Amino acid sequence: MKTLSAVLLCVGSALTAVRAQDPGVCDRACLERIANQYIAAMVAHDAGKAPLADSFVFTENTVRLPPTEGLWFTAAGVGDFKFLIADLKTGQVVWTGIIKEHAKPVLLSVRLKVVNRKITEAESIVARDVTEERNLANLKAIPPGFDEFLAPGERVSREQMVRVTDIYFAALDTMDASQVPWEEPAFRIENGIITCGTIPNMVRPTAGGPPSGSCISPGGKVPYALKTVHNVKPRRTPVIDEEKGITWGLYSFNHRGIDKITTPDGSVIESHFKSPNSMPWADMFKTKNGKLKGIFAFGITVPYGTPDGWGGRMFE
Repeated sequence: MKTLSAVLLCVGSALTAVRAQDPGVCDRACLERIANQYIAAMVAHDAGKAPLADSFVFTENTVRLPPTEGLWFTAAGVGDFKFLIADLKTGQVVWTGIIKEHAKPVLLSVRLKVVNRKITEAESIVARDVTEERNLANLKAIPPGFDEFLAPGERVSREQMVRVTDIYFAALDTMDASQVPWEEPAFRIENGIITCGTIPNMVRPTAGGPPSGSCISPGGKVPYALKTVHNVKPRRTPVIDEEKGITWGLYSFNHRGIDKITTPDGSVIESHFKSPNSMPWADMFKTKNGKLKGIFAFGITVPYGTPDGWGGRMFE
């Protein structure tokens, strides 16, 4: 029996060693290294410097392009602001930060799918209409908690993390945000602008910008001005970083072009968007102990009903 046990132990150790040496296995450090390679190759305008698979598919702002166009053609450097998240179960990594397009900074959030250490997918959202005062002033440091690794007891299941995003977007359909599991202090940052909550040392919106009060809606009611959003579709949450408690998804906010909105009390307010458009946003949700601590997002405007480039459609 001792001999058999020794053999089984030896076989088990050998299998463990083989798995550890498997070139296809990619841990967090490996995924982050590949993401940084991708960014460096893009800045060098040389796809050959990134480990792209033969089946590589790339979209920028929902449009499928070859890795010679978009930022692959215009990128000139990397800014000081960046952070990464990784989904070890699905082999995906997200690089979020500032890229220099010629001499001007732009915002980039890119999801990469890695298979056998080769990049098979790259999905980018690039926000170009940004200024120092309006957007970049709040992109000097990683948002609170977004680079924090959670203790095992602070984590929830992958399904629960995705459920938080579903509850958040369902609030727009019902105009009832009472079930959104915000935990104060919480915040939402969109293209560098604080749209709710407060963060120490961060710049408040400029005059005419959105308010930065609590993310918890008074009485749990969504402001009726958001009725201008027809729906949020398609919605996908492909990346789940369980260790950091962050999901990354692509969510398209669609505006049909409502002229005026009638509130329950009969008053009439002007719509924010009187012409049709869609706004795909790369949103990251930070959850801890099942509570929503923050949302960080980069987004753009595209023609109404534009597909997301990955099979998700507003109209079926």
